[in-house]
Amino acid sequence: MTRSQMMGAVHSEDTKPEIVVRRALFQAGFRYRLHRRDLPGTPDIFVQKYGVAIFVNGCFWHQHGCKLTTRPKSNAAFWNNKFDNNIVRDIRTQHQLSLMGIRVAVVWECSLRNDIRHGCRDVSTTPDEVRREPQAENKMGAALTLERLMNFIRGDEETIEL
Repeated sequence: MTRSQMMGAVHSEDTKPEIVVRRALFQAGFRYRLHRRDLPGTPDIFVQKYGVAIFVNGCFWHQHGCKLTTRPKSNAAFWNNKFDNNIVRDIRTQHQLSLMGIRVAVVWECSLRNDIRHGCRDVSTTPDEVRREPQAENKMGAALTLERLMNFIRGDEETIEL
């Protein structure tokens, strides 16, 4: 019963990592559409002007391989099948979008985790702020991730994984 309640509380849209990315993009002047159901995989964010689909993936559900990635020990066959299917679906979705001429960015939850944990709203942390403020070092990783994402959107690479 407890596990059922926990899993029922998990949302696929408007997650904290997704909101961090959306805020940063909006502050940087990018305009986007959310959850375009007419595109393969229903990207979390779609930047029409640049033809970029952005997926903000949870490390657990999409099995990133970082320290946040675990597999439940109970009902292992079910979970292994579910996670394996998620991985295959993600690859297929990226391929379909690529064939449509849409560039794909995947942002992993762990790369934004420090901003989420500290409730960071301003992602423009500079190296000088890192020296003055101990917590700023934690924000630096996520700020760099978001900066790389914005450079990708403006650039011409076909895919990026952050």
